[in-house]
Amino acid sequence: MHDLRYANEILAALKNKNVSKGRAKDVTVNVRLSPFSHVRPEGLNETFRLLAGSEGYGNVKLDVKALEFEMHCRSCGRESRHAKAVFKCPYCDSADFDIQKNEEFYIDSIDINN
Repeated sequence: MHDLRYANEILAALKNKNVSKGRAKDVTVNVRLSPFSHVRPEGLNETFRLLAGSEGYGNVKLDVKALEFEMHCRSCGRESRHAKAVFKCPYCDSADFDIQKNEEFYIDSIDINN
């Protein structure tokens, strides 16, 4: 379900940016996806491909990268950034930490090559 919502957001961004369907073969949409999301990059790519194809944007490329999150260790007080799930502080090995999660998904940029 989130796959479809995110795919629709990407299509809306393409339309808002006035990307013509004829130029769609020269377009890459760069998106960020949280490691805490239930959506996997493969699933998002597949859903987007199906939806985009029916809308005339079948040649648009999707580049999905991990969205980093910040971790604050309660034991040593240090901050660290990660793109994959972690289970202990990389500095002191403590499992007593807080994770600051932001958005699960966002469109980073749309690259149109001339």
